[in-house]
Amino acid sequence: MEIVDNWREDVSLGADRPAILIVHGTADSAANWQSWCEWLGRLGWRATAIDLPGHGAGAASNADSSVGACCDYLEPFVRKYQPTVLLGHSLGGVVAVELALRRVAVRKLLLVCPAIEMPVLTRAFYNWFVEYPLDWLNAQQAWLSPLLAVRPRWQTSLATPPITIRGAWTSLRTWQAPDWSSLGIPTAIVGGQWDHIAPPSTLVRLARALPGSTLTILPGRHRPMDEAPTAFAHWLRHSLRL
Repeated sequence: MEIVDNWREDVSLGADRPAILIVHGTADSAANWQSWCEWLGRLGWRATAIDLPGHGAGAASNADSSVGACCDYLEPFVRKYQPTVLLGHSLGGVVAVELALRRVAVRKLLLVCPAIEMPVLTRAFYNWFVEYPLDWLNAQQAWLSPLLAVRPRWQTSLATPPITIRGAWTSLRTWQAPDWSSLGIPTAIVGGQWDHIAPPSTLVRLARALPGSTLTILPGRHRPMDEAPTAFAHWLRHSLRL
């Protein structure tokens, strides 16, 4: 597993700077958040992204990629380094919520297209996709991967072991939302206007159930950090004003 951050090679940055931990989504990796870690560093933040179990270069293909296992993996790191903010995308958004419910010492949650309650049609599609089509697509890496060089997250998705994606999907499909009023942490939510995994209607309900939360909808689908980077940067900068 890989850790991507913006301070490990420069001890002068010190522990006095606020820290943010980025939790990526299903079939993504820490490496794909490196540019955002560097951007956050220029704003004065210590930013870290960590590969979740089963994800990233050299990951064990039989790793447990469920929400609970991801939380178990990250919790010791969070308790040791005490990041001020957790940012979670998709699966990572659910993991961030679960970590917050474990009462780790964070002051704010940033949820990017959190996969908390997927529509019926989306569930039906992915129930079908994680069977035969996923294995077939994974087997096409040799010729597909070079074509996706300009889309690093697509390349990462293609290279992620099918068992990892199935494990994450099964866990998300059965995840039970908490009593949101018990979360007790300021939360900023951002979503994509045409997102089929975390549609605006779902995020509106989430924002209404979370006291003190904010919701921003940007043009795009499930990856606003790639599809609307300028608007996403504006949202991120604004949301980090603690």
